[in-house]
This record gives sequence, C-alpha cells and structure tokens, in this order.
Amino acid sequence: MDYAQSRLQARFGERPDELLWQMLEAAPEAAAALEIARSSALARWVVGIPPHADSHEIEIALRARWRQCVTEIGSWMPGNWQPALLWSRGLVDLPALCYLARGAAPLPWMFSDPVLQVYARADAATRATMMREDCRACIGPLLEAPSRSVSPAILCSSQICQAWLEEWRRRWPRWSDTVSLENLARLFDGAMQQPAAIGRPELLRRLRSLFRRSVLHPVVVFIYIAFAALDVERLRGGLLKHALAREGIIPS
Repeated sequence: MDYAQSRLQARFGERPDELLWQMLEAAPEAAAALEIARSSALARWVVGIPPHADSHEIEIALRARWRQCVTEIGSWMPGNWQPALLWSRGLVDLPALCYLARGAAPLPWMFSDPVLQVYARADAATRATMMREDCRACIGPLLEAPSRSVSPAILCSSQICQAWLEEWRRRWPRWSDTVSLENLARLFDGAMQQPAAIGRPELLRRLRSLFRRSVLHPVVVFIYIAFAALDVERLRGGLLKHALAREGIIPS
C-alpha cells in the first residue's frame, strides 16, 4: 500500500494547473493542443493521437488510455482492493452500452473500439444475449425495463448510474473504516445523478478536500481516479472542438 500511496501522490502532484488548461483550450489548432498536452503530465493520455485525428479516433484513443490507466493503478493496489477499482474501467463504456442495450443498431465507430466491437460485430440476437450476460451489473435496469414506454434517458441518467454504484459498493473489500468510502460514494452519486447541480469547480473542491483527509487511506485511489476522469473529460473537450470543426459539426 505504501508503494501505491507514493505513486498516487506523485501523479496527483503532476496534474495540470489552470494555466496549462487555458493554454490547451486556447490553442488555434489540434496540432498545437496536442503539443501542449505532450509537454505536460497529459502526455500519457494522448499517446497515438495524430494531429488530424477525427472525433471518433480521439474518443477511441482516450477510452483506451482510460482503461490502461485504471489497470495500471490497479496493479499498485493490494488484491482485495482491485475488484472495486477495476470496476471503474467500465465507466467510459457505459453510455455506449446503454445505447446498445436499448436494441439500437451499432454505430460505425463501435466496430473500431476494442471493447465495443465484440458487441457490434454480433448479430442482434447474440448481442442481446451478450449484453444480458456481460453487462447486467451496470445496465440491469435497462435490460429489465418492463416496457419501452420507460424513458431511456431517465434510465441512463438515474437508475443505471445507481446500478453501477451499487455494484461498486458490492465490490468493496472488507474494511473497518467505510466512512471515507461512503462519503465518496455519496459524492459520486450526486455528480452522476445531477452533474449540473454540483458543477466542475465544486466537484473538484470536494474531491481535493477528501483527498487531503484520506492520505494513507486506501480510498485515496478512488479519489485520484475521479480526478483523472475529470482531467480526461476536459482534455477530450479541448481536442474534440478542433476535430468537430474540421468535420463541420457544431456542438450543441
């Protein structure tokens, strides 16, 4: 655990400051934004992304880097903490899995994603079976919806987030001090259910407070993962605006 703590503290200290984010987001083109990212601790996230990558290539690359990041951090932790930690890898795929679970046809980019292509390449009946067998823990409410009259948007924004959190809790190891974990779970719940109500600045403030109070506690690994998710989300926005502009798409 000491090894994990030292690595996490080092990673946390490397996180981009606001000045770097402003430089990246003000970059006039994708090549400049990538150069800024590659000269900072964001470099690990943009490996393999060429300057003229389209929006789908950027999305696929960042999802791959996310899975690798969580897997790497999991390797630092004692074995009893790994099931809960590695469960976080699937967060990046949750929207796409929700989409497929509703019976929608796979989108073209899904055939290139190393995780989603397994479902995309299957026929509709096989895909439905695979979704039920592989994804019930995180999208169970959608798979079990009694009728299509239930709004998919409501399911994905509420019940499915709750199902993911419940499975995360189930994977927690036996631990005498669960107060920090429960505090973090409540924060995650609020952020997933009503992201606009909390907002990024307030979420970062609360995470920093938890991080300071959780030094030398295993829960700090989940707090760092939350910081990493917010960093990837902001990096994604900075890179996609250039790709979408080239593709003639104006974000809503």
